Amino acid sequence: MRRVLTSVAAVAVATVMATVTGASQAKAAPVARVTATAADASQASAPAGLPKGFLLNEAKVNGPHRPWEHLKLTDSRKRPLEVNPCGRRTARDGRSASRTFTYVAETVYRSEQVVLYPSERAAKAAMKSVRADLAECAARGRGANRHSYRWKSTNVGDEALRVGGFFFENRSRTVIVRKGSAVAVYVRTGLVTKSLPVSQFRPLITDARTMAAKLCDLPGVCRR
Repeated sequence: MRRVLTSVAAVAVATVMATVTGASQAKAAPVARVTATAADASQASAPAGLPKGFLLNEAKVNGPHRPWEHLKLTDSRKRPLEVNPCGRRTARDGRSASRTFTYVAETVYRSEQVVLYPSERAAKAAMKSVRADLAECAARGRGANRHSYRWKSTNVGDEALRVGGFFFENRSRTVIVRKGSAVAVYVRTGLVTKSLPVSQFRPLITDARTMAAKLCDLPGVCRR
């Protein structure tokens, strides 16, 4: 995200084989049925995918926009979380589904991202990783390449952070929230001060709270 923010005019861009014969087929059949039943049960308890139009800003992609506005929607599970202070190029957090909306126009960058994980434990691990990256890469670079981050806990969902990014040419405000086995991220460029007052994050907090409630409508995301 840092490269986008500092040069935002450039648009951001198991196979199973088995052979059985004769009596072995009769023995294999019950095993196959048990395996299929276990797989079906696992799928039933796994988080659902993301329905079309699920993101709050998704409809904007096909809506009217000016020539200098660039909107994109991707379901790539390899795209890193939008909170990415260490500049990781690929996500490797075991997610089961992901969707990211981005808006770029001159010095403006906005994004919305929802990521589903196979379990609440995996989602918690993703949030822990974000905190670790923020601590590791809180301040890096020199001169025009220097960036720094500050963050605070925020009362949204099961756990959340508000993050301020400070760059040579721009600043960013981010709210990342976990609800059950899902994580959502909201990002906007714009004014943010180092004390990270809630007032500067209010629109993002509102979106994060709306999405946290919406996520519980997906089967398997929130345990009730």
